[in-house]
Amino acid sequence: MYKSDSSKRSLADKKISRSSLIGSLGALGALGTLPFLVTSCGKNKLEQVVYEGSHQEAILDNILKRRSIRKYTDQEVSQEILDVIMRCAIFAPSATNEQPWEVRVIHKPGLLTVINERWKKTAPKKNLIDAQNPNYSVMHHAPVLVVIAGDSKNPKARVDVGIMLQTILLSSHALGLGSCPIGMLVPTLIHPENQDIVKTLNIPDGYEVMANIALGYPDESPEAPIRFSDKVKFIK
Repeated sequence: MYKSDSSKRSLADKKISRSSLIGSLGALGALGTLPFLVTSCGKNKLEQVVYEGSHQEAILDNILKRRSIRKYTDQEVSQEILDVIMRCAIFAPSATNEQPWEVRVIHKPGLLTVINERWKKTAPKKNLIDAQNPNYSVMHHAPVLVVIAGDSKNPKARVDVGIMLQTILLSSHALGLGSCPIGMLVPTLIHPENQDIVKTLNIPDGYEVMANIALGYPDESPEAPIRFSDKVKFIK
């Protein structure tokens, strides 16, 4: 059910628990009705939402405290949580709303093992020690891998996929999960010898894998690495 403007305002005035947030977002399957609802509600006035106080602090805290996690527990990630993350993901902005992406959420252990073994076969020289370690996982033994493919004919797709990637990282962190972008898997999944995996994932022709994210419950709390503020210049 979609809330009225008045109920939205009252909701913004109180804290939202993680469980109520998940409930309000709903399952991913409900998104099929969204285009109709958007086009049929053209008379609604645009309401700008300004986050203040605890909400504003929570958003900024989520951005500043999120870390890449490379050690995960064995706890499974529920379908309910994954639905919420994917709902957030497909609401990421894209140029002219083309949404030039295909997303696959893999939590099938056997397939994750296959992907890991394929990476070991194509690992670059600098990663040979890890590739030769039978216990090494390029996904850091995370129980879930998100694969994002982009339209290879769309010059803006890589930017749009990058925005979606960050949306997944932040929404995952907000829900208590750890995450880590796995750039090393991109060369593996675009390698000609591994296109059988791409077919298994049912990624359409003309799309290529552009990003991968390991997801799971964190088993570490790494410190933030040094950030270089001198890389930011203000032009006045």
